[in-house]
Amino acid sequence: MKKPLRKKVQVSTIYGEFECLFESNHPERGYTVTVSKIRGVVTCGDTMKEARAMAREAIELHCECLIEEGLAELHIFEPMKHRQRIKQVVA
Repeated sequence: MKKPLRKKVQVSTIYGEFECLFESNHPERGYTVTVSKIRGVVTCGDTMKEARAMAREAIELHCECLIEEGLAELHIFEPMKHRQRIKQVVA
C-alpha cells in the first residue's frame, strides 16, 4: 500500500501565486486540491497536471466573482503586490 500523498504546490494565476495542498490516498484515483488562503475553494483532477489546471481555474473564478461583487479589496488572500493587477482587471 502506497503512502497517502500530501504536497504543497504554488499555483500561478492571473491574480498571483497561491499555495495549494494536493492530497490523494490513491494517486491512481486522482487528487483533491484545497487552496490554503481561500476557504471553501476545493477542486480535483484525475492527474496532478489536471488537478493543477482545475485549481488555477477555481482560484481565478473565485477572484472574478469577488471582483464582480465589489468584494475583492475586502479579502486579504491576494498578496499585496497583486492588488494592482486586480484593480487593472476591474477597470
